[in-house]
Formats: sequence, structure tokens, C-alpha cells
Amino acid sequence: MKKLLFLSIATSMLFTACKKEETPDTQKPVITVTSPASDHLDKEPGDTLNLAALLTDNVALLNAKIDIHKAGDHGHKITGEGWEWAKVYVISGTEHSLTESIVIPADAELGDYHITFEATDKAGNAATPVVVDLHID
Repeated sequence: MKKLLFLSIATSMLFTACKKEETPDTQKPVITVTSPASDHLDKEPGDTLNLAALLTDNVALLNAKIDIHKAGDHGHKITGEGWEWAKVYVISGTEHSLTESIVIPADAELGDYHITFEATDKAGNAATPVVVDLHID
């Protein structure tokens, strides 16, 4: 009986000691913007922006963000307040499609804007942001 108990404990320890170590996720998610098709848009107040992106990750996505802001918000000269829009998405899986249709307000300030797409995975890896230039005139 003691031999059976010892064998059982030894076997349990063997399987526990041989547990495979997990490789840390260091790969960034990838953002592929599918709409707009180019990296520059010309629009007018009242127009609709149709945005779409495919987000992929090797392990697990966590969140994404679409942000629209005045181009001057990056340290360039700012003239006026501009128009801003942002939305954060909680996502999962290894692939996710984002789509948004956004109406530019009729009173949006004319000028240059950036549409920024961002994504993060569950390990905290951030994708390289994708920026689309938007000109409202």
C-alpha cells in the first residue's frame, strides 16, 4: 500500500514538474484599414465618414479605438477648437472587424484632421497606430 501511495505521489510530482512553460505574447496586433481606401480624405460638413478596419492578433485582442481630432492637436498650430469624435471598443478573439458611419457635424470647423485607428492585445502589446488624414472644407 505504501508503494502504491509513493508511486502515486511521485507520478503527480512528475506531471506537475513537467508542466510546459507558456511563451509570453510579445507580438503586436495588426491594423488593416479597409475604408477609406487611401490615407487621405476630403469631406465637407454634413458628409458621412464610412470607416472600417480589420484587427488581428496572434493570441487575443483586448480593445480598439477610433479617434478623430484636429491635426494641430499633435503640437502643430491649432486654430480654434475643431471637431472631435472618439470611441473605444472592447473586443476579443484573434480577429475583429470594426465599422463606423460617422456624420461630420454641419458646424464642424474647416481644416485638417486625423482619423487614428488603435488596438491593444490582452498581453498589453499596442499595434502601430494607423492615421488617415481628413480635410474638411
